[in-house]
Amino acid sequence: MDGTLTPSRREMTPGFEEFFSQWIKENTFFLVSGSDLEKIKEQVPQYILDFSEGVFTCGGNQLWLNSKLSYNHEFKPSEDLISFLKEKMKNSKYPLRAGNHIEDRGSMLNFSIIGRDCSLHERLDYFEYDVKAQERASIANEIIAKWDNLDAVIGGQISIDITPKGMNKSQVLSEVKKFYSDEEYIFIGDRTMEGGNDYPLAKIMHETPHCSVYQAGEPSAEDGYKDTQKILEKLSDQ
Repeated sequence: MDGTLTPSRREMTPGFEEFFSQWIKENTFFLVSGSDLEKIKEQVPQYILDFSEGVFTCGGNQLWLNSKLSYNHEFKPSEDLISFLKEKMKNSKYPLRAGNHIEDRGSMLNFSIIGRDCSLHERLDYFEYDVKAQERASIANEIIAKWDNLDAVIGGQISIDITPKGMNKSQVLSEVKKFYSDEEYIFIGDRTMEGGNDYPLAKIMHETPHCSVYQAGEPSAEDGYKDTQKILEKLSDQ
């Protein structure tokens, strides 16, 4: 099964790592993530990264081949955008601020009300709050309305990914086709619905022949890896 795209998730469980370590020996795959390479290395064992054809980081704005940066699409956020995000952080009704709220990843901006320095418990608490309050969706929609040159999508459990329009995961398919020009392409993500950071790639794949998209459980579900494994097992049996 060539040209398979899979998303990086939180740190792999031993059971899923055992399964995936065997799956990668018989399949061609790229990893796609909104995180930077340093964070991905905290989630995915190095030997799995080495098995991949490439690792797309920062929402497809960077591509790493054999641990070397192949390309990097730079993005310099404006001062008015930074001021807007600081104001949103100040006025949010969610009470906790853990630190590291506006993270410039060079090719994208990652924004979090609670902050990326939060604990796992705090992360889950904010995620539950956001499911009800829809705070991130509201902020993302405001950014899109206020800046017609920017995209803003919900990523993970606590953050929003902000990039120039078109500089998102939709870039990944055309880049993969440079390596494998005539294959079946499969993408598995946990936020493939509109507004999620997997949606730009899912959308373009839905519109492209020989492409399939699979939603791996609920967005940011702790056990989403189980759905990913079921999908891969089913595809392997076909």
